[in-house]
Amino acid sequence: DIQINEDIMATAQLNINSTVADYNYRLYQSNYLNYNWQNNFKNQYIQQIAVQLNSKKYGSLSADYSTINNFLYFEKKENLGVKPYQYSGTVNYARARYEKEFKYNNFALHNTIMYQQVLEGNQVFNMPQLNTRNTLYYANEFFDKALYLQTGITFNYFTKYTMNAYDPVLAEFYVQNTKSLGNFPRLDFFINAKIQQTRLFLKAEHFNSAITGYNFYSAPNYPYRDFIVRFGLVWNFFL
Repeated sequence: DIQINEDIMATAQLNINSTVADYNYRLYQSNYLNYNWQNNFKNQYIQQIAVQLNSKKYGSLSADYSTINNFLYFEKKENLGVKPYQYSGTVNYARARYEKEFKYNNFALHNTIMYQQVLEGNQVFNMPQLNTRNTLYYANEFFDKALYLQTGITFNYFTKYTMNAYDPVLAEFYVQNTKSLGNFPRLDFFINAKIQQTRLFLKAEHFNSAITGYNFYSAPNYPYRDFIVRFGLVWNFFL
């Protein structure tokens, strides 16, 4: 850690990791003929360098660059079904993330924006270039601080990309490069409250689904959750 000035702190990290292939990659036996294999994969080797700048005034900015050798992945090939593979090349990707909360009286806007770029190996390693989460909320205390109330809206968005598909037999995601999905907004409305020893919350998730269209997926052929309301109550009998 390096203290640049009274407000800005800089941090740098170097991470090196070697991991053995998960059990699903090494051995799988099933009544389905295409779901039987025994492999002796090499260890997956990851090297990452990361830097971060933290400032109360300007927010937090972090960036990292990663290199993956012997990358392990699942892929569905014609007439072979979903099987594990090990990439002979090198996967290189970089990402940058900025986080900052702006406050004005009892209102606040919390922003998290991440940019990602696969520089090499994008045929086996896919991710959205832009991912953002922004929350605008109001928070205040009422009735001589007996009630704390927080309410607002959260906006989530990621750009379109060839996201991994899901295989229910393996309970694993596998690489596909034919269908691009994403590019849809998700809006959540929430209320959090605390009344003495009682806490409650109400959340209307993805309430914009009927307005912005039903073309939203968490994986190919797997739609993301439609509009749903969640409610919870916590009552502490003993403080």
